[in-house]
Amino acid sequence: MGFTNNHFSRRDFLKHTAIGAVGIGIGSIGINGLREAIGADSVPDEKKRSTVVAVKDRGIISKGTPDQKRVQKMVDEGMFALTGKKNTKDAWRCFFTPEDIVGIKVNPIGGKMLSTRPEVVNAIILGLVAAGVKENNIIVWDRFEEHLVSAGYELNRGTSGVRYYGTEHSTGYDRDVYYESHNDDKKLRQDDGPRSLFSRIVTQQATAIINVPVMKDHGIAGVTLCLKNIGFGVINNTPRFHPSPYYCDPASAEVCAHPAIKDKLRLHIVDALQACFSGGPRPKAPNTIWNEDQLFFGTDPVAIDRIGLDIIDAKRRENRLNPVFQKAKHIANAEKKGIGKFDMKDIEYIKLRI
Repeated sequence: MGFTNNHFSRRDFLKHTAIGAVGIGIGSIGINGLREAIGADSVPDEKKRSTVVAVKDRGIISKGTPDQKRVQKMVDEGMFALTGKKNTKDAWRCFFTPEDIVGIKVNPIGGKMLSTRPEVVNAIILGLVAAGVKENNIIVWDRFEEHLVSAGYELNRGTSGVRYYGTEHSTGYDRDVYYESHNDDKKLRQDDGPRSLFSRIVTQQATAIINVPVMKDHGIAGVTLCLKNIGFGVINNTPRFHPSPYYCDPASAEVCAHPAIKDKLRLHIVDALQACFSGGPRPKAPNTIWNEDQLFFGTDPVAIDRIGLDIIDAKRRENRLNPVFQKAKHIANAEKKGIGKFDMKDIEYIKLRI
């Protein structure tokens, strides 16, 4: 395993692990919980740099389907690097307790071609179980149940095993908890007018949320990564935010900053084993998908999205396509909402090779 980061000691790593800023992912575990988990001197303030850990296993999906053991190794190493812990239980306990009900928000809209891979979800589940979370207190979910099925997930609404279901058609939306915005195309408003209701999975079931998006371009928002997967995956009445001049902004950032989600959103793990540089979020041509062979870990969705945006734009340039940096304005604007860090000088980017 290689560790690419100039002038970076273990002590510096702990000092710069950016899990401390309110709204950047520690949620209800709170600053005191993190101090207890990794030591008071190790918890930075919001002026510190945000940490993003990238774990690469070259060739992991050369045969089309990643080996589960290799994916597990990637997840373990990513969590060890992010937390400074040396075993799976301790690493996951930095974010979750045995009493938690954990919602794993996946992105299955791309079907079998490009969605959050079950192998990545399985590795996350093993980490949660090692931390003491009961299997039936783990919910793998998305807004639309049919997307879960098309991506290869088997629904389970029962009282044993990990649960798999969607907001539609299982739990529905909470009429008492909503995001209200007039920065939209009024002609596209649905039944709730200027309000978008939150999923009951967020408001009534999960006590903690892990965001597990895919690295993809997006024809409207430029890219879809952490912010977009949450911003448009936990509420209804979203078509109104897509047209010009909005292009999913500021809704993506404002939903992520809403107390209903920010106080529960503790961790982001991006599935970039494969990624898409054109035709997203539902790519139809295999030649727009490449093997990136990476997973990204962090608590700052803005920092992760900035790195993902740069990677996608580099791939677009390789294929003689225009960059989407300017189109993806929701990422930079999310920093203004206090959600995270956009400038690369404010991001500690750690690259691991296994």
